[in-house]
Amino acid sequence: MFIRVGLILFTVVLTIGQLVFTIGGYEESYSIMMLGRFIFGLGGESMTVAQSAIVSSWFQGKELSFAFGINLSVARIGSSINGPVETYYANNNSVGFALLVGFFICCFSLLMAFCLVFIDAWAAKKDGVVIILTEDDKFKFRDLKQFNRLPFWLVTMSCVLLYMVIFPYV
Repeated sequence: MFIRVGLILFTVVLTIGQLVFTIGGYEESYSIMMLGRFIFGLGGESMTVAQSAIVSSWFQGKELSFAFGINLSVARIGSSINGPVETYYANNNSVGFALLVGFFICCFSLLMAFCLVFIDAWAAKKDGVVIILTEDDKFKFRDLKQFNRLPFWLVTMSCVLLYMVIFPYV
C-alpha cells in the first residue's frame, strides 16, 4: 500500500515540478525554471524507485530482469524523444508552449500512475496477497558491510559518473 501511495505522491510532485518549470518558461524566469526542475527532480527518481518496487512484486527471476529492462528502456526512449519534440515546438511556437506539452505528458503519466495503482490494488485484493516485511527484510545500516566487493563498487562508481556527466546535458 505504501508503495502505491508513494508512486502517486512522487508522480504528483513530478507533475507540479513540470508545472512550475512551464510557468518559468512562459515568464522567461530562469530562477522559476530552476525551482521547477528541483521539484521535478525530487519526484522523478523517487517515482522510478516506486515503479521498480511495483514491477518487482509482479515478476520474478529472468522475467524480473526483462521487466526492469523494459521499464528503463521506455523511460530512456521517452527522454530521447523529448529532445526533438521539445525543439520542434519551441522553434514553431515558443519555449513556454514546448514546456506546456511536457506538462501535459506529465499529466498523462499521472493518469497512468493512477491506473497502475488501481490495477495493482485490484490484483492484490483478487489474489489475497498481503506482503508483510519481517525484521530480516527491513533495511539496517549494518547490511551495508555486505557490499565490500570491488566489482560492486566499480559498477556503482561507473553509474554515478555516467549520471553526473550525461544527465546534466539532457
